[in-house]
Amino acid sequence: MNDTRDNTSANDQGRLTGGSFRHIFKDMALYGTGDLVFKATSFFAIPIYTRFLTPGDYGVWSFVVTAVGLLGGVLILGGDSAFSLFFFEARTETEKQRVTSTWFGFLFAWSVAVIVLCLPFVSVFSTWSFSTRDHAILFALALMTAPLSLINAMCGQALRSQFQPRLFLALSVCSALLSIGFSLWGVVVLKLGLRGLMGGALLASSLMLPVRLWTIRGLLRPIFSACLLRRLLAFGIPLVPSSLAYWVFGMSDRIVLGKLSTLDQVGLYTLAVQITGILTLITGAWGQAWSPHAVKVYIEQPTAAPAFFGRAMTYILFGFGFLSVVFGTFAKEVLVVFSTPSFYPAASAIGPLGLGIVAYASTQVTATGISFAKKTTYFAVVSWIAALMNLGLNVLLIPKWGMMAACWTTTASYLFLTVIYLVLSQKMWAVAYEKKRAYIIIGATFSFTVFASHLPELPLVFSLLMKTLYVAVFLGLVFASKALDRREWHGILAFIQHRKTMKPMASWACDRDSG
Repeated sequence: MNDTRDNTSANDQGRLTGGSFRHIFKDMALYGTGDLVFKATSFFAIPIYTRFLTPGDYGVWSFVVTAVGLLGGVLILGGDSAFSLFFFEARTETEKQRVTSTWFGFLFAWSVAVIVLCLPFVSVFSTWSFSTRDHAILFALALMTAPLSLINAMCGQALRSQFQPRLFLALSVCSALLSIGFSLWGVVVLKLGLRGLMGGALLASSLMLPVRLWTIRGLLRPIFSACLLRRLLAFGIPLVPSSLAYWVFGMSDRIVLGKLSTLDQVGLYTLAVQITGILTLITGAWGQAWSPHAVKVYIEQPTAAPAFFGRAMTYILFGFGFLSVVFGTFAKEVLVVFSTPSFYPAASAIGPLGLGIVAYASTQVTATGISFAKKTTYFAVVSWIAALMNLGLNVLLIPKWGMMAACWTTTASYLFLTVIYLVLSQKMWAVAYEKKRAYIIIGATFSFTVFASHLPELPLVFSLLMKTLYVAVFLGLVFASKALDRREWHGILAFIQHRKTMKPMASWACDRDSG
């Protein structure tokens, strides 16, 4: 009888777990859709922007947005993480209202005060950045947008904390369409150039703010707690250095390019980053799907977990390696569709950036040992080392090689990041990596991505045929070397379909050997 009750309880728990995961994946799909809509809308606006803006204009826009983005990392004061933690710790509706009202009120007052102090210096910012005061208005528009974007983002965080993904998705889609729509109106119809582009973003943020505040009106009350604010700041402020490190790591190359090279180089590099942003989106989607499965296997099947993670690394390297080869091979054709001839030189940066994203995607496995050992301080330390290395290499190499130095230093920094994570993680919790298969895939990916830029120029039809064959040769080489075979697809399919139990997924770590 006890066994029966235990089995029943286990079955109920299994159903509960499965139901919870279904809800999690459903919510993540909705959140991911909002991000996808925003990025897709921005992506398909590229052909319009590149026909009304020069590479130099694109470079100015990227420089201003990147510079003000650094300020945004300071303005938020770790606010998203701090709010989520304290919101979920609040036990009553009144406590949740106190957390929301205190934090939102402070962030708005703080961010507006900082922007008011910065606005008189926009001419100085413009002169330092471009040796002219002509772009001061762009800094002013970007600065005025910053506090509005901050509170809009925090409203979205409040909706996530209340588990309202559909409303979050609707507002994200609306915000993306308004921002792109107004920006295109300013650039194309009013012919305001960069002022229209950045003014459109400001107008969209201004219109969305009251709507977003209305959606969380139940959490907003005229109350403020100084004691609670001190606790929120004590939690959030230590997160600012890590945010700044990631800004240096991911964005500072545009600032260095603008100061040590030309604005045309900044514009071309920015377009290459936007094109490879599709790979970044896929990386994020993989991370969201991978994380819960990884933790579950680690906890419930500790003996199978090391091989499971090793096999997952092989799949990550192949999947993102294949995408890197495709993007590097067809970079010119993509730019022909989405831009004008003056932007075609950006094609040479797409392949190297794709390799960087392969390295970045691999950190989802190489960093697992650090996470499982709960030694997360290493993440901040290593990210700052990588950020400083990235900045130093950019300052050293960009004056001579321009955007190509920027893309290769980014790739080198991501490679450094994942290698250091791997070394540290293996000491804390060892993954059984499939070294031979991984080396073959890495070598093929690097070789085919780099050599793609040296393929001969042919008429469009012949070029497409040649490049399709080129990618097919890459796939053929991977399979001929037995780095992958047909049995791998069964494991990949089992993972994607989210089998009812974790046993099939963990067992693919042994399927190939037992097969």
